Amino acid sequence: MKTYTSIISKSFFVLLMNMSFSSCATMFSGTKADIFIDGDVDEPVTVCSTAGLYKDVNLPALVEVKRRHLNGQHIQITSEHHSFDDIVLEKTFNEWALVSALAYGTGFFIDLMTNAVSKPKYDQFFIKPLDSLSTAGSVRMDRPEITISTMGPEARARIRREQLPVKYQRHEVNVTFGLGPNQTDRSTERFVDDIIQPRHMEEEGECGNILGDSYIMGKMEYHYRLNRRWDIGAMMAWGYSSENYTDEYYYAIAENKQNAPGTVTQGYSRCRSFSFAPSVRYTWYETRTYRLFSRVSLGMMRHHLRFNIEEWKYGNKSRPYGSIIREENADEIKWRMAYQVSPIGISVGAGPLKFFAEMGYGCLGVCNVGLAFCF
Repeated sequence: MKTYTSIISKSFFVLLMNMSFSSCATMFSGTKADIFIDGDVDEPVTVCSTAGLYKDVNLPALVEVKRRHLNGQHIQITSEHHSFDDIVLEKTFNEWALVSALAYGTGFFIDLMTNAVSKPKYDQFFIKPLDSLSTAGSVRMDRPEITISTMGPEARARIRREQLPVKYQRHEVNVTFGLGPNQTDRSTERFVDDIIQPRHMEEEGECGNILGDSYIMGKMEYHYRLNRRWDIGAMMAWGYSSENYTDEYYYAIAENKQNAPGTVTQGYSRCRSFSFAPSVRYTWYETRTYRLFSRVSLGMMRHHLRFNIEEWKYGNKSRPYGSIIREENADEIKWRMAYQVSPIGISVGAGPLKFFAEMGYGCLGVCNVGLAFCF
């Protein structure tokens, strides 16, 4: 029963981790959408959208709108000397939601709740003043002064950079949990194999062994942003692996094993790792709601490997486990270089509390998810 309970609990943990990455549209698109506005305007304008009020904006500019009720949503533009028609948005399907639906299925429902399945059909507009405020009075039934803009990708990237806040959060503290193969796997496997193979012991399957020997990791980290691209810091990481092994030997035939003497050998591996490593991260794409980065960490690791063996003698029918014949303990500590290379990392959120995830390989394993506090 304990074996099945352990497998179920770890499988449930894996499912939660997968769901954290499943809602691709929500993660990469966010709950708000970007709208680029350019125009033939000779003065700053004020833009009012569902996401906020943008005062004294010089065009071209980038504003945000909420994805809720995106179809038919109005963006109002005013200035001191001119009037403008509202920009009325239309919606279309967001391709990132299709990735969630095909890859995970359950992530699509998260995207539905956040309405990340939708995106603006057009996200670039060019506006012209209707007339001066002193002569404005006619009601226009069409919208000839608002057209779809053909702004290039370089111009969009430049506007994104200019629209980022001048003052940004330089300090970050994050806590994450990870799982999957990591750099201690081979060392742990060799240590365990040297013990169990001569004794012909086999895994009991308590941990399932589906994610490698060291399959649970935790990490705490601090980073300081030097500029928009680079930040430096350091992390402390913990890893833990656990597995049970057994071997049974009977002196009689199997049908008579309840009444015949025999032995059972049980083994327990409990291995831990602690790493400390300075880190460097490079931000290669950033908006006001999320940031994509890569990281490299290099430091030291203390790897503590332990294995306990108990050999029992079978008793009679009423006492299947009799006395302990012998006990053995293997204990080994190794120091080695710790590293982590994560090509893909993402921080999502506009406030101080952000969702944090990264994928790579090293002392943190394959994937890590958690929360980051920025100030």
